[in-house]
Amino acid sequence: MTLEATCCCKQISITLSDKPEMNSVCNCTNCKQRTGSAFGISTYFKTNAVLEKSGETKIYKFWHKEQDHEQNRHFCTQCGTTLYWTISTMPNLIGVAGGCFSASEIVEPTHTLNNSNKCQWISFPSNWQVQE
Repeated sequence: MTLEATCCCKQISITLSDKPEMNSVCNCTNCKQRTGSAFGISTYFKTNAVLEKSGETKIYKFWHKEQDHEQNRHFCTQCGTTLYWTISTMPNLIGVAGGCFSASEIVEPTHTLNNSNKCQWISFPSNWQVQE
């Protein structure tokens, strides 16, 4: 199985082998701001699942106060899409923006993270794992 995620303008991409280790919806303020939406879809793979990264990215580096970790987000210099990131507390994983996979490759999330910060009008399936 091979999955490819691309930015909006298709100038950068990441190709991965294997299925995700975790696929989650994150309700933290930072993911809301990163996506401009009510939550972010974060798909995590083992770092050794990365087959190829193409195109030039810039890195936005910051300390995530809510989660108490550092993130390095790689985004497209043309369209600004955040495509993938690394997190200091999960050194063996790489996160990929779930919405950047083709529609047929977007896997249903199994977790909802930072649920205490979710928008009140959102509800998630009862079989998902919940982290407040």
